[in-house]
Amino acid sequence: MARGLVIVLICLVYNICIARSCQPPDCDHPDCGSCGNACCALEFLFPLGPDTAFKTLVTDLQNGGADSLYTYVGSSDLRPYNLTSGAMYMIQAIHTTLVMRYNDTLDFVVVSTSSSPPLFSVVRIFSVSQIQGALCDAGQNYKNIVGFIKGLGVEYVQRTVFGCAITFG
Repeated sequence: MARGLVIVLICLVYNICIARSCQPPDCDHPDCGSCGNACCALEFLFPLGPDTAFKTLVTDLQNGGADSLYTYVGSSDLRPYNLTSGAMYMIQAIHTTLVMRYNDTLDFVVVSTSSSPPLFSVVRIFSVSQIQGALCDAGQNYKNIVGFIKGLGVEYVQRTVFGCAITFG
């Protein structure tokens, strides 16, 4: 009887945690500790020059993003350093999850393409769960990134860089 009760309690706790985790859509790329903690890194090609892309990202973060749960932390202008990587700007933000109110950190880098003047930009975004020991994220870090980008209403091409349930064979 005690064993049956334990199994019922485990199932109940598991179902409550799943029900309170990432809220669809875009929860279909769960990560389980790729970065030592749950994380996701995506890259986007935008039909915007890097200056316009940077301003668009910052303005939307300052306004809370599509779900009003993003907080703009700050940004850096890297142009004076003439980096060979093409990195022009860095941005940091926090996303608070909808139900459980967890915080995840997002780091952005805006990179110029090789055209002159740059007509396109590449934006790399990394999201990591702030909770120590967040082994599996139920897709929340992926959702943090993709939900924000979709909310911009700008065309893009997406590529997974790391985490986000990439499997290595």
